Amino acid sequence: MNKKKILLIMPDAHMHTIKFGFISKSLREAPLTLTTLAAMVDESRFEIRIVDESIDDIPADYEPDLVGISILTGTACRGYKVADHFRAKNIPVVLGGPHVTVLPDEAQQHADTTVIGMAEITWGLLLDDFLENNLQKRYEDDDKSKSTILRVPQPRVDLQRRSGYTVPNTVQATRGCKHRCDFCSVSALYPKVFQRPIDDIIRDIKAQKGSRLVFNDVSLVDDVEYAKELFTALKPLKKTWGGLATIEVAQNDELLDLMRDSGCQYLLIGFESFNQKSLKKIGKGFNKIKFYKEAMENLHARDISIQGTMVFGFDDDDTDVFKETVERAEELKIDIPRYSIYTPYPGTPLYKRLEKENRIISTNWEDYDTMHVVYQPLGMSVEELYRGFKWAYRETFQVKNIMKRLELKPNFNTVINVVGNLTYKMFINRLYNDPRFEFPNGYVDRRPIIRTSH
Repeated sequence: MNKKKILLIMPDAHMHTIKFGFISKSLREAPLTLTTLAAMVDESRFEIRIVDESIDDIPADYEPDLVGISILTGTACRGYKVADHFRAKNIPVVLGGPHVTVLPDEAQQHADTTVIGMAEITWGLLLDDFLENNLQKRYEDDDKSKSTILRVPQPRVDLQRRSGYTVPNTVQATRGCKHRCDFCSVSALYPKVFQRPIDDIIRDIKAQKGSRLVFNDVSLVDDVEYAKELFTALKPLKKTWGGLATIEVAQNDELLDLMRDSGCQYLLIGFESFNQKSLKKIGKGFNKIKFYKEAMENLHARDISIQGTMVFGFDDDDTDVFKETVERAEELKIDIPRYSIYTPYPGTPLYKRLEKENRIISTNWEDYDTMHVVYQPLGMSVEELYRGFKWAYRETFQVKNIMKRLELKPNFNTVINVVGNLTYKMFINRLYNDPRFEFPNGYVDRRPIIRTSH
């Protein structure tokens, strides 16, 4: 029997990529979606190939029998174009991912079939139906069990170009989040929090080359006892790692010590705002501004570097927020500040509220990247919000301000912090010169789907 060829694609979002001539390198960690789905493919029946468009072109010399595309909101426009391209060649296309889950009817216009929810649950059935020429229009995750145990196979990282990522070793321990921030789509996608067996996680880590890894969980330490068990198991592996956490982690000295001892070198923490009223309104009242300084001191005392995220455009923000935020980030000595614009992703409570208030001004999914204004703010104009966002980046990453924030020590954290800050300086040049970030919005993606030559 001739094997059917499957091509899995993650569309490019034009973000977080540095190009060196013809070579692209992603500044983010290697994604797990495609490698996990590839691991569930029976190689006796299928030939599988994966492409992350952020680092590689869709091959011109590969003729698939089935195309699967995983779509985020920010990649929806590109993903639909890629889907339309293959469907025009009579190649069936499957669309899945977060955006498809929350807007399945929109996605269905560009697909032969859509996958709603966690694809791991329906992927095997879909492939069986494909071989029998019986693809259904929609496959929906119908997991109604009370189980919160998540079992997935060891990802096929051998199919991924490691050199394309700053951090090629990615691991996931949990899926979902116990919090309900109004701008976050995680709770819309996962109504409960799933945890993987610790043994499975350690198995995946041992299978990866190199000593550095990143956890892509949205909040790795929500369940403190589970986190302690994980870090205890991780400790003997002598790895160094980074991940995401809420500011609450800095209040638990025992957990912090265990994280440090297990190899934690950096965390991404969402500070979001220095206005407690705003934090409460967005569902993040558990962030206590009065504790921010002590939290940073606790983390730095253990040589854990912090990438801290701040958001502009909350309803209580006015034009003073940009200068105030930049100053507070400097005072707290946040190693690598990151700014974003309040963005109402489809399916979130924020989107529903702003839509009801008639404040959504764009549904061009190209602009849903937290770096464009897609709604009408209350305390300033659209242009004031966008200009202030860009100004905050430029001001924060001036060399003199970088040096004020960073405490240079003879350890690897200094390397992380310096490289991180210099990378954002490069990003700022793009922010001010790339047509994609011109005001007003209106960028149109005219890149070809298949590139036969450079």
